[in-house]
Amino acid sequence: MGITGLFLVSFLFVHLGGNALLFIPDNGETFNAFVRFMTTNPLIKVLEWGLFAGFIVHIIYAAILTRQNAAARPTAYAFKGNQGKSANWFSRNMGLTGTIFLVFLLSHITMFWGAYKFGDSNGQATLEQAYTFSYKVKEDVIVPDGTVIVKSGHYIDFEELTLARNMGLSTKPVAIKNMTGIVADSFKQWWIVLLYVCAMVVLGLHLNHGFQSAFRSVGFVHSKYSGFLSKLGTGIAVVFPAVFALMPILYFLLPGTYSA
Repeated sequence: MGITGLFLVSFLFVHLGGNALLFIPDNGETFNAFVRFMTTNPLIKVLEWGLFAGFIVHIIYAAILTRQNAAARPTAYAFKGNQGKSANWFSRNMGLTGTIFLVFLLSHITMFWGAYKFGDSNGQATLEQAYTFSYKVKEDVIVPDGTVIVKSGHYIDFEELTLARNMGLSTKPVAIKNMTGIVADSFKQWWIVLLYVCAMVVLGLHLNHGFQSAFRSVGFVHSKYSGFLSKLGTGIAVVFPAVFALMPILYFLLPGTYSA
């Protein structure tokens, strides 16, 4: 439980770094390039399965520990305040916060990854723009002799763009998928922004106890660094969710600055 928890925190760190590129007001050029790298790199695809396995193991062990704790004390406390002697609110409600965040995570994956991978086109751009801004092409690009130089669902590379330029087709408009556009369109809706902010509060509550507990679970406990880990865990529980929550807020309040 502790090992998978720390692994998932490392994923949050990487995810936060990538999503922070959304703060750059460059019409999504940098963020889209990051998305292209993450969705086409073979190593990343392997790591995605590792991440999926980490989530599954974490959830399974959470269920096992919950059942073990319930079996260890089948009779509930007569007075809930007694629990405070050995556990704070965060530790007693890890199952609740974890479950709420899991529901949000599934919605998040469907809304963005699912829409980007399986959804229809959300705009048009020239082949030149598709290459520059790392848009995924959502229709076959066919040259006059009938050859398909870019298949639907793929990115255009430099060789394909050069061929299109030589044939005078670089300004040809094509249907594209723009991840930054998906983000911008989603965060125009106030209820989605509110959902994300609330979910980040729940994430912070989960991390506040989970990070410190993970180190204790693997035996990494000592008076010299326990205080540091406690402060680090609280810092992560505040900073990570705050930055994640700031993204939808800015896209909602400043659509002219942060747009696709």
